[in-house]
Amino acid sequence: MNNIDRIIKVIDQISIWAGKTVAWLIIPMAATLVWEVFIRYTYRPTLWAIDISTMCYGTHYWLAGAMTLYMGKHIRTDFLYQGWKPRTQCWVDVYCYLLLFLPGIVMFIWLSWGYAAESWDLREKLMTTWRPPAYWYKSAIPLGGVLLLLQGISELLKSIKFLLTGVDIRHREEEPSEIT
Repeated sequence: MNNIDRIIKVIDQISIWAGKTVAWLIIPMAATLVWEVFIRYTYRPTLWAIDISTMCYGTHYWLAGAMTLYMGKHIRTDFLYQGWKPRTQCWVDVYCYLLLFLPGIVMFIWLSWGYAAESWDLREKLMTTWRPPAYWYKSAIPLGGVLLLLQGISELLKSIKFLLTGVDIRHREEEPSEIT
């Protein structure tokens, strides 16, 4: 169990670190949008503001998904799930992670990796007036998938640990609702 605890702790820390790091992208995104609104009414619109804000938010979206899973904030249809005993919840989680989540995320990573690699090969640019490089931005998609896969493994291990030991480390009520 000590090895499982160490694996869970390392993965959870990676997810928290990634989520807290990319949370800061909201500041340049908001600043860019405020600047665009201001300059649009005083001078003329920029070519770059929408692209920067889109890339900041997209990167934030993809790389913060693992922390969202860690915190249990992804959308879940839990009108049945919440009424079940913790042991039943863990069995359902184990089956869902093994049969649905992990294979789906592996497929997603495989497909998005090719998508990002092709973008790098072509030195692709976004199809906008400003035409910034797209390959950096598209690399966030498979990276986010890898982070989500790792966190899914952590959540699976937490459920397995509960089934084996009865110690429930899945719930994090002590976590603050504000991250940064």
